[in-house]
Amino acid sequence: MKSTLRITALATIAAYVLIFSGGLVRVSGAGLGCPDWPTCFGRWIPPVSIEQLPPGIDPAQFNFTLAWIEYLNRLWAMIVGTLILISALLAVKHFRSVPRIYLPAVAAALLTAYAGWQGGRVVETKLDSTLVSFHAVLAILIGMLMLYTSQQMYYHIFSRSERGSIYPDRLRAWLAILLGISLIQVILGTNMRSTLEAFQTADPLAVGRAWLAQAGVLNYLHIILGALLVIPGFYLGLKVLLRSRNPSPLVWQGAVGLLILLLAQVTFGAFLLETTPPVLRVLHLWSGALITGLLLMLHAALRKTDRGWYEWK
Repeated sequence: MKSTLRITALATIAAYVLIFSGGLVRVSGAGLGCPDWPTCFGRWIPPVSIEQLPPGIDPAQFNFTLAWIEYLNRLWAMIVGTLILISALLAVKHFRSVPRIYLPAVAAALLTAYAGWQGGRVVETKLDSTLVSFHAVLAILIGMLMLYTSQQMYYHIFSRSERGSIYPDRLRAWLAILLGISLIQVILGTNMRSTLEAFQTADPLAVGRAWLAQAGVLNYLHIILGALLVIPGFYLGLKVLLRSRNPSPLVWQGAVGLLILLLAQVTFGAFLLETTPPVLRVLHLWSGALITGLLLMLHAALRKTDRGWYEWK
């Protein structure tokens, strides 16, 4: 069981790294670095020169850097998918009597298979903005499912990890609200990114504020939801740290991580008002995905302390 936990934790980390690498593909413009799928210019390994292009392909389509960025992202996605599949199989084998473990593990594997197919559709449609945004949301949901699975495995193996922990009243309800806001914010942010990328193509010399103005009401809604997430989130994170009795190391670390990521998210957002470096855009999306995962982790940890938690084996 401990080996299964290690593999699942590794798959979870790999899934969140994939979210980051997918963001790099998007901001670098490498989404069509390989114009076909699952091959790249008709090859299983991308060409390294124009001479290696198959007959009938316009050499103007080939960009060595973009092709290999996209290819490496696909290769990493295949590794992540394999890890998630192995985790699901091991979860069914070793935790078949524990639905809170094997059900999210299987769901993550099924979503991963669908995301792989849907990634091919993204390429076929030449980066349709709706499909690109949906692909990003799928990756975040898979990361959340894997994080939840890892956490429940940990609790099952180390069954005394949360016993004796006492947290402030109504904290779990507020965390659930923040989790919902965070999910909406992530979906909204991916759609905003599609709008901004279209404007960037039309006016590549514009600065951050000019880009955001093109998003219209989405921009203001994004700012409002950000404030509704960051201010209460920071307060609740401090509440977990200062007012909990005997919190588990997992909860303590999660609360510290939440505070750090919320501060980072505000910093990234502030810089993006004035400048638009690709790395900041990637970090802004990635930190949002991590915040959502940590909110889920904290909510699940507090749920374990509630009466009746052990009824769902």
